Amino acid sequence: MNTTDADRDLDWLLENLRDKTPGTKHVLVLTRDGLKMCFTGGLDEDRADQLAALAAGIQSLSVSASAEFGDAIGAGQAMVEFPGGLLLIVPAGDGAHLAVVADENADVGLVGHNMNELVEQIGVYLSAAPRRPAGNGDPT
Repeated sequence: MNTTDADRDLDWLLENLRDKTPGTKHVLVLTRDGLKMCFTGGLDEDRADQLAALAAGIQSLSVSASAEFGDAIGAGQAMVEFPGGLLLIVPAGDGAHLAVVADENADVGLVGHNMNELVEQIGVYLSAAPRRPAGNGDPT
């Protein structure tokens, strides 16, 4: 996989978020459709793929709930609590999300605050354009 300077900078920023937020285990940026963009050490490629798919599904459900029962269609924040931890997901630029796995004793308010702070600072770099088919689809 080729890594650009921007990817390395994002990796460093994700590592910094993890290190400065007590209880944070993993940080990952994913596309709206569930592809990993970058992630912190401690996740291997397979686990990062799995986390990206889970986070995309949860975020999709959150958007559907907002459309059905909320005041507006949009991507809000989502949180799942499970034995041993938490998964928090926030929108992060156009077509991207930031996901954090934290342990069960983490301060959810602090984790969410630090996630949103990171997105405000670098959201433009966390965008993911929609994927397009490889061919142009023109049979001629």
